[in-house]
Amino acid sequence: MKRILIMMLLCTLLCTACGKEKNKDSKEATKETAQETQENSVKEEKDVTEEDAEQEEAKEESSERIYEPQFIYDGEPIDSLENSLGSTKAVYDVPKYQIVEEGRTKLYIRSGKLCIAATRGDKGATGMSFEEVLVATERSFGGAMDSNLEGGKQYHGIDITEQEEITINGVDCLRFVGEIDGRSLTKPDDQTLWFKYHVRGYAFVKDDTPLTIIGVTLDDGGDGEDYINQYTEEVDHNVDELMKTLRDKKYFD
Repeated sequence: MKRILIMMLLCTLLCTACGKEKNKDSKEATKETAQETQENSVKEEKDVTEEDAEQEEAKEESSERIYEPQFIYDGEPIDSLENSLGSTKAVYDVPKYQIVEEGRTKLYIRSGKLCIAATRGDKGATGMSFEEVLVATERSFGGAMDSNLEGGKQYHGIDITEQEEITINGVDCLRFVGEIDGRSLTKPDDQTLWFKYHVRGYAFVKDDTPLTIIGVTLDDGGDGEDYINQYTEEVDHNVDELMKTLRDKKYFD
């Protein structure tokens, strides 16, 4: 009987010890799980915070922009870049065309078929009429056209067929549509050699400087009427988009 009691006591002690060990293991496992859950939660919270910060930064950057231009190339979207005209406070976005400077005119050219020409005159333009702005910038603009009009034609002025006074981003502008009178260098009076190049542009004063930004279809008809219409549609659209971004300073210096 005594032996049986001893054996029962030993069994009780063993069961108690095993129970304590299992309870200890269970507590350790629970502790590790809780710690892991907490670490994952902190990591997820950090990731969310970083993502929110990036989104907020993108929103702030977007909100700082006057306008997000939608430039096109053959009817498809094309990237843009910031640019400016000389030392004036005339900053704007342009499509990623080739950039060429000729005197006081900066040309944004697409494959010699069309361009946007930004021209500046001398300071002291405050109070100038739009007609005076066109006169003040014509010499430089005309010189740039002489070397870029297809067919070897020379610039002989712009015939304006439509015009409208508008305000863009606080700047009063004259928006106009017309044609460049392009003539033969050797036979300028031979009307059979003349060609009319479409233009759509803007004249305005900014930073006391007379400025014009003019889109020009440079093609002389050699590619056919359908292509001229396509180039005209593109340059008209892009020069309007450019003007919507007109501002005093760059977004990123």
